[in-house]
Amino acid sequence: MRNAFVVAAVLAAGTSGIVREATTERTVYITATDDKREPVIDLAPADFVVKEGGKEREVVKAERAAAPMRLALAVEERLTADSNVRMAIFEFMKRVSGSAEIALITIGLRNTVVVDYTTSPDALVGGINKFTLNPAKESALADGVLDLAGRFVDARPARPVLVLMALSGGQAGVDPKTVLDKLRQSGATMHAVTLAGAGDAGALGVGSLAGDSGREQVLGDGTKQSGGRRIDVTSTGAMPKAMLQVANELLAQYAITYLLPDGVKPDRRFSVSTKRRGVSLRAPSLIPDR
Repeated sequence: MRNAFVVAAVLAAGTSGIVREATTERTVYITATDDKREPVIDLAPADFVVKEGGKEREVVKAERAAAPMRLALAVEERLTADSNVRMAIFEFMKRVSGSAEIALITIGLRNTVVVDYTTSPDALVGGINKFTLNPAKESALADGVLDLAGRFVDARPARPVLVLMALSGGQAGVDPKTVLDKLRQSGATMHAVTLAGAGDAGALGVGSLAGDSGREQVLGDGTKQSGGRRIDVTSTGAMPKAMLQVANELLAQYAITYLLPDGVKPDRRFSVSTKRRGVSLRAPSLIPDR
């Protein structure tokens, strides 16, 4: 969610001195799909009902998202040696090219920025070729997400997105609630494509998941509260298709702008529904306190 900003809503009507109450605009990004999970792209402001803190708010704009994404593509280092994973990254980046500046990051015991934010496809492809073929056998995924969310909090981009490719299951060393709160404050939409089952991890030679506490809570609750999607796959061969699904959803997002009356404090509780039958929405349930 972008930073809220105060709208100059002081209007003079002739010499009457009539003044309209100042308001604050807030914008959130949501995804609309039909019963076949295909994006719905023809919704209007009147199709949405927005509530913040349980109170209905006036929707002033609802349109296909046009702001470029600042997209952190974070891949668990233990997966990077797999050719299917590399192909999934390549196909994803090709699909969103032109709509995002992308940073390519690997998550091991710490985060490594392989390629900083760029719109250059060549730089990103070069980053894939820099992946190690001998990754560490352990990683701190929850810590990695905390670090990335913190960077979004500091930078305050208009449309932050975090896409993870990771292993599911396991434990971690950082409190997942801390991670989830930082993710909420960042306003980032988080998507995750996760490889299910310890058997897959063993087949990849990625080692034990011990020492990674809170992984499932971060992956599960993080995607839900931010309005993203988690896709579990049973083999790395399914990752290219899953990553294209994530890319297509991001490209079909709506930006919904609503008004918060002057003097009303922002509330982190958020909900949006649609009056259009047969349409499902994926949206944040918790938003920044701003």
